[in-house]
Amino acid sequence: MSVVVLPITGGSDGDDRRRPKIESHTRNDEYWLQRIGEEWAKSLGRPKGNSYRIDKLPVGYAGWEKGRGGDSKHVDRYLYGHVRGPARSIPDIMPHFKFLMENGNAFGCVCKLCVSGSRIKGLGVAGEKSSSRGDSPAQQSQYFAPPTAPPSRGQYYAPPPPPGPNAVGRPRTLLDVSKQRDVEMSPPLRRKQVDEEGTPDAIRLLLDRLKDAGAEGKIDEPIFESLSLDWRTGHTMLMETLREWSKLPGYVPRVGELVLFVRQLGPHESLGWDKNTWRAIDLSSRSWADKPKWEAGVITQMPTEAVSDADLSGVPSSKQHSVVDTGFRIEPLPQPNSVDKSLTRKHKYVPLHAIRPLALWKECLSGVDQPDWHPTVGNALTVASSFCVLGKYHFKGTWPEATVFAQAVYLGPEIVTIGDAVRLQNKTGDTETVTDIMVITAIKIRIVNLDEASDDDLDDGHPYNTCTHISGRVYTQDPTRSFDGIGKLPISAASPLLPIDLGELGTWYHVTDPKKTKARIEVPFQRVIGRCYEIAALQAWFTPPPDIAPPSTFQAVNTKPPAIQVNSRALASPATLNISRGLPGILEARAYSLRHDVRIATEDAKTWFWADTRIEQLDIQEVNSRFVGARNEMRRPEQLGGLRKALRALDGRKGGVKEYHAARREREEGLARRSEELGASMAGLVAGGALAAGAVGAGLSGMGDVERSSVDGEEEEDAMEVDEQLKTDLKSAIATDVMELDDDEEEDEDAGAALAAFKMAPTAKKPGHEVVELDSDEEMR
Repeated sequence: MSVVVLPITGGSDGDDRRRPKIESHTRNDEYWLQRIGEEWAKSLGRPKGNSYRIDKLPVGYAGWEKGRGGDSKHVDRYLYGHVRGPARSIPDIMPHFKFLMENGNAFGCVCKLCVSGSRIKGLGVAGEKSSSRGDSPAQQSQYFAPPTAPPSRGQYYAPPPPPGPNAVGRPRTLLDVSKQRDVEMSPPLRRKQVDEEGTPDAIRLLLDRLKDAGAEGKIDEPIFESLSLDWRTGHTMLMETLREWSKLPGYVPRVGELVLFVRQLGPHESLGWDKNTWRAIDLSSRSWADKPKWEAGVITQMPTEAVSDADLSGVPSSKQHSVVDTGFRIEPLPQPNSVDKSLTRKHKYVPLHAIRPLALWKECLSGVDQPDWHPTVGNALTVASSFCVLGKYHFKGTWPEATVFAQAVYLGPEIVTIGDAVRLQNKTGDTETVTDIMVITAIKIRIVNLDEASDDDLDDGHPYNTCTHISGRVYTQDPTRSFDGIGKLPISAASPLLPIDLGELGTWYHVTDPKKTKARIEVPFQRVIGRCYEIAALQAWFTPPPDIAPPSTFQAVNTKPPAIQVNSRALASPATLNISRGLPGILEARAYSLRHDVRIATEDAKTWFWADTRIEQLDIQEVNSRFVGARNEMRRPEQLGGLRKALRALDGRKGGVKEYHAARREREEGLARRSEELGASMAGLVAGGALAAGAVGAGLSGMGDVERSSVDGEEEEDAMEVDEQLKTDLKSAIATDVMELDDDEEEDEDAGAALAAFKMAPTAKKPGHEVVELDSDEEMR
């Protein structure tokens, strides 16, 4: 049974101060999300056969539960947020919920809660007590007309809500309104641009400043989220983590990534390539064993011991510690859009040789029918068409356009950062061959159409459009794609210009003139397939064991890799050792995700889901046995609000902000010196326990934005200069293979055509809290 997520409107009367005063209560929204969704679907006449849930509770509402104790397994559940007290059942809250959804506010609601109040007494805001009946008009809810009908105009008249956007917030009391019934109500002011936790939107503040500066003004400055607790406490650690990750070999999994792994692999067993898939090998007898059972999970911890090429084939004898220190902690991925997250707790520490990138799922499951897959495999494929930008560090704009520079992006199963070598899908749409690789120098979120968009990101007005582009230096195996068009100057196999050891995989050419050191190619993010794996990994994964004879008795029923039909045909897999490995798997995974991830707004012709955090992207609730996201008890609105007040007080103290920046710079300089002293060894840069845990806390939450971590000093300047000239050329939408911006800068046509199309194309209605328009080559043309 598929799960359908119903988006709610923005209307709410919730009061987040109204929470249980008894510490034995536990926060749990999932029950209410599912039960309200089922009842709302019935009232909307949605078809039967599906399971329904709402995407979130109205602002200010929260679910809480408490066990009765003793031998009783009964759990009492409450929904807090209503001004008259908590609801304890679906019949109590549904009439009020439907009124909010239909009207956008609570004016005139005569539901049981509004008329009689909650059946639970003494559980409101501190210092208040709920009363079931007999309150005076001044003591009754300030949001609703009393139940008598018709009301007396002189005493209880409540005017209808003003025209325009639905009023959300707290109006005057009924007595005050009745005195001014003949006065026209002014349009509501713009709401505070904050997220669900009350953290101010730093990008919106910069966009407001850009608008105030006018067409002649410019903003070019780092992003500083002074009231974001995650940013203040975690951005330095996240920056250092991402810097180290960019220096790791491409085959090393990183925290937050989705991988395939074998749970049961003995100490004397490894995996060997057998024509189309991997099979277990008994190292003691040097013989083949059974085919392994593959599961999919998320990396939550990286090993504390160094990882080298030797780990690709087995556990080296030089390892000094157990698999807890030398392996990767992997937590199975539960089903997205489901309340059942129990799989997360079945974690396993796995050595590197028993792990494969999710891009190779077709090779791992070759000969295995889809009904026989482990459930986590389908769960991982479901989120392949989703992404999350991480570490926004710089803002640059001239009205009505702007660019936000980011440090990394979780693109489906993998994360790619500045400095990574990634593979690009050919512009021709080839589904079998990869010829181009890119070394990333900038990740950019383009913001356009600001002059046509509403300046309230929480209303239903016209949104601004965004598109995510990735730029860098590109190398190709196609001589016709080289900068001279004929491949006269191939790159030597031993040349240090190649980002990784790829010389044995063919001849490579520069796509841009190597004399133009600042030349860059910019492409839409969809063309990035994933990181490029070193030759050592490809050889370890796809070379049959030389000293073990092919199995004589093993006959696979179906030796072809599994295929998902795309456009009425199946994609094939490459048969040779090359960088194209995983291309069919990623393309089919994205097609699978488009059909199964209900969060993708396909009704609006969207093909990707843009998440705010990695937690939201994977739809998980626990990491390393700790609740995260909405399930984290430390992230209650009242707690976060108190901490933000403390930050304001700290910054308002004389020298507070200066002292913070000075301490931050000192920490960063110390980390840089330590990195230089260690020599930045490629084999020893795996993040340790504390650093990896910090990456989970800051990186997976998606709130740990950092300053620029560039490959070198020149790259930082290059990334900024590319955008300064783009405005003029992109508006002309020139469709050339490589566009000359000036003597030193170039850009791919895909980026120019996509951005120009955004400015000219109509925009779909803004969907609630999401203010994005994703770009696609097909959609743009």
